[in-house]
Amino acid sequence: MDEEILGTGSIGAISVPASKPPIEIVADGRESVVREFVTDGTKPRVLSRYENRRLAERAVRKQLSNSRYPCALVWETKHSVGGLLWNDQFKRLQVTYSPLLAAWMVAPATDEFMFCALDDNQQACRFAKSIQRDYEFKHLELRTKGGAVDRVIDHRFLRQSITDSGVQFSR
Repeated sequence: MDEEILGTGSIGAISVPASKPPIEIVADGRESVVREFVTDGTKPRVLSRYENRRLAERAVRKQLSNSRYPCALVWETKHSVGGLLWNDQFKRLQVTYSPLLAAWMVAPATDEFMFCALDDNQQACRFAKSIQRDYEFKHLELRTKGGAVDRVIDHRFLRQSITDSGVQFSR
């Protein structure tokens, strides 16, 4: 996170909440395991176990709507992802101009929480890209001063088309 921006010019600012990793549904022999998705080689934290993938997906959809986990990867095989499920709170992060604040705001589209408000649009966009990466937002919308969508940046999972047929990688 860009520490130099946090708290700049703020009055009564609160701390930015800690980010959570995506979760994943992995078929593990005779059951489906829901666990945190890790890429650094550490052992993932297991959240729950279910007797089949359908029950796991149903539980994960509910868990996404009631938690701060951004998304879930549904593994088809050991090397291919069959689907992505998204928490509605993490579908869109926006950079918009606020005439009231006379500043560029970085905030989720569905929430009252604002990560920051900055005078400089380029600095706000740079910070928003960092937030998208750290918090795993599905889309980042960069808007013009008039409110029109100027550019949309997709999450890395979408840019890399990880659910497309034939795309394989190791966990």
